Amino acid sequence: MNSQSISDYALIGNTRGAALVGKNGSIDWCCLPEFDSPAVFSLLLGRNGGFFAISPQGDFRSSQEYMRYTNVVVTTFETKEGVVRLSDAFCVMEEDEKKSILFPDHEILRIVEGVTGSIRFKLEFVPRLFYGKLIPKIIYRGKLGVHFGWNEHICILNSTLEPDCIEILQKDGRVSAIFDVAAGKRLIFSLAYSSQSPAIIPELKLTGVERMNRTIAFWKTWIGRCTYGGRYLDSVQRSALTLKLLSHAPSGAIIAAPTTSLPEDPGGERNWDYRYCWLRDASFTARALIKLGYYQEMNAYLNWILHATQLTRPKLQVVYSVYGHAKLKEIPAAWLSGYMNSKPVRIGNDAHKQFQLDVYGEVLDAIYAYATVVKSLDNSMRKFALGLGRVICDKWDKPDNGIWEIRSEKQHTHSKVMAWAGLNRLVQLAEYFSWKKTPIMQFKRVQAQIQNKIETSGYNENLGSYTQELNGSNLDSSLLVLPLVGYCDAKSPRMIKTTDLIYSKLSRNNLIYRYKNIDDGIKGSEGAFAICNFWLSENFVQRGDLERGIKLVDAVLNHAPATGLLAEEIDPQSGEMIGNYPQGFTHIGLINAAVTIDEVEKQRGQ
Repeated sequence: MNSQSISDYALIGNTRGAALVGKNGSIDWCCLPEFDSPAVFSLLLGRNGGFFAISPQGDFRSSQEYMRYTNVVVTTFETKEGVVRLSDAFCVMEEDEKKSILFPDHEILRIVEGVTGSIRFKLEFVPRLFYGKLIPKIIYRGKLGVHFGWNEHICILNSTLEPDCIEILQKDGRVSAIFDVAAGKRLIFSLAYSSQSPAIIPELKLTGVERMNRTIAFWKTWIGRCTYGGRYLDSVQRSALTLKLLSHAPSGAIIAAPTTSLPEDPGGERNWDYRYCWLRDASFTARALIKLGYYQEMNAYLNWILHATQLTRPKLQVVYSVYGHAKLKEIPAAWLSGYMNSKPVRIGNDAHKQFQLDVYGEVLDAIYAYATVVKSLDNSMRKFALGLGRVICDKWDKPDNGIWEIRSEKQHTHSKVMAWAGLNRLVQLAEYFSWKKTPIMQFKRVQAQIQNKIETSGYNENLGSYTQELNGSNLDSSLLVLPLVGYCDAKSPRMIKTTDLIYSKLSRNNLIYRYKNIDDGIKGSEGAFAICNFWLSENFVQRGDLERGIKLVDAVLNHAPATGLLAEEIDPQSGEMIGNYPQGFTHIGLINAAVTIDEVEKQRGQ
């Protein structure tokens, strides 16, 4: 059973597939060919899940970090005998380069290099199909590598190892090898995937290192476009690179996280499949990337959303697959024991059945953000935006499941605020682009009605705070979004009281929960929700308390591993990352808080 912490993994990918590489040299999670495809390595979720390990045979110490400005992860192993470096990456290159190079659909490249001394290493290659449910038939074809497949899918493991050190255990579906790595020696391992026969077998001895160098150059060029230059430069760049890994290049979708069922409550049932595109999260992501100068990604996302929603619009689902599939049936993978025995392991997500009013506001806010950097919006986007506005007018006073996907529907204050924000952005779009035949007066009238309802029913005078639901008395960190979307000023009396109360009542060790002591319909508890730290930070910074805002950002970053990756939640007591990992929502929050801090510091001349 896997005993590593979630933060002992680094993410590699090629904006279509992704894998988690452990600090012990083992790839314990990888889905091919897409983010939400069945995993071929899933030891992360159970001992029969399969893995691909390259590590010293005896005792060792290891450290892990990204090669700077890239999504290439480097694991350094140290033993009494010497030091060896392992570099891991999904090969990626520019589209025009692919036209001149015969290239498989995916290739994971693993390069082992001796630094000092000589260490005996062991290779263990144990693929499994459908999240560990099936053992594939492994075929050894000499110089053509080790083959296994399913349906039309073909995977090939090849290396520069001498053939006589490779052992094939077909009954166990296992490949192993023992080999020595001395200083100056380099060995290359490649796992290639092709979706059709004949499969493409990448050449290794002459061009393997070249493909790694092309991948390094790709990532350095991409991050070189980042316009941020503030105090959190390294963290923002790592967050941007992580968000790029969560984007799906063929469609333009942006997934929430590359994993499923990493628990919010270790040993409990708060385990969800996040390998899909939540419109809220994706809209947050696209807006964050725009702040960093990445307009192409926003354009791709909006084109995707027009495609994905064509069967449901003007109504929106909460979540879609990367190719716009609307039904994501949730089933348990009962044969997997789960990370830290957290069951069930879920495949699919039933959140697609929920009504979440705030999504309409999020999408309209994303369209508005994009409109600020382009000269015009085409007619299809105009019709789409107006359709969302009409749905808000019809549905704004209905109960919904809210941003946290509560199992029962309520009159969530945050949802009303985002409905207000959606109409606010729509009015601005219509006026800016002089859209004809637009019911601007209706949008303004409903917007005023929503605001009146929030101010009369969404604020509790006795509590001295905005509340989770209308006419309620519960605190909720989603209320920190109010000034961030322009609903009110962070310095307004009501917002100051709300912010201070959330900081007082929902924090532990300077980490912020989304809510406490509320029955959300699911057994167990959870950790602090990392994005809430960043929302609270922005509130403090906007009202003039820069130092406290910086402290709240640092509180999260102090728990980050050397890779800089952040999960959905943090256990305030142990400091451990919990929940799906890495989580786009968290990295979005970091970017936004860092940009806000940078703006204020520039104003102060710091």
